[in-house]
Amino acid sequence: MSDPAAQPGAPTGGATDIPEAGEKSIAAEVKQRVPSRVVSLASTPDRILLRLNNPGGLSAFLSTLNYTLYLLAYLSVKTAPLQARLYGLLNRFTGSPPSGTITAGTAGDSRIIALASLFSSTRVTLRLFGLLPMYAWFRQLLQGPKQGQDQILYATSFTQCSLYITFQFLENVALLTDHAVLPERYTERYLVKSPAPGAKATAKIYLWAYRAWFAGLLCDVVRLAREAQIESGKRSSRTEKDVSTTSADEEVDKKWWADAVVPAAWTPVALQFTTEGGLAWFNLGIMGACGALAGLSRTASLWAETA
Repeated sequence: MSDPAAQPGAPTGGATDIPEAGEKSIAAEVKQRVPSRVVSLASTPDRILLRLNNPGGLSAFLSTLNYTLYLLAYLSVKTAPLQARLYGLLNRFTGSPPSGTITAGTAGDSRIIALASLFSSTRVTLRLFGLLPMYAWFRQLLQGPKQGQDQILYATSFTQCSLYITFQFLENVALLTDHAVLPERYTERYLVKSPAPGAKATAKIYLWAYRAWFAGLLCDVVRLAREAQIESGKRSSRTEKDVSTTSADEEVDKKWWADAVVPAAWTPVALQFTTEGGLAWFNLGIMGACGALAGLSRTASLWAETA
């Protein structure tokens, strides 16, 4: 499950507004005495951590890592027979004793799935505070469209914000109910009386939360279609093209296609979570691949913005 991407109003200066070191500071002394190559290598992890500190950067990174782990767990299970044959051939050529048969559900696979589940739970817990930036976004939208802003794009943003707030509110209610923080008497009419083994009594609340998220995701499709229509109109009205215009068009197209990957990748996952009983063809591998692709696209975009 992706995290709503929009976080207007969140502080952005934490990773960039860092003062330069003074001439007599320890940092300045280190730079003078240590070779520049060593300083560059030592500062690489620091730069990575600071770039992850941008709004949405950490959540995008965790989402990508989470679904990548799901994909790795699925591939590990599916390739277990092939791994067993390769180990058998290796043992035959090296003369080493067989190391045992590799089967699906090994301890390694279980640990990968356990780690992926831990990341998933962490992301859901962090989203308990997701209503705060959404409220800031909603307040911003209540001021009306900006000067020159397309009315359809404004209405789409307003609708998407409302749907994401609905999603986040319902997910928070379900999570707090699961952990007995919110008394069940407040949600008892929406709880499943006798859930299936391993299922949650709040499954119905999660279902409607994910449906609101999917509807908000579809707003991205409307936005992208409108942006393409507006851009097409601008280009058709031009009388001539120069190199700078062509370069700008290529950048716009590149960003548009990168944005289009996100809803396209999330759609199979959304259909799985918003359909009662799920999809027959859906599995952990598809979920991992789709989530990793969507998260990677967003992570790459945020990473480029903080370069």
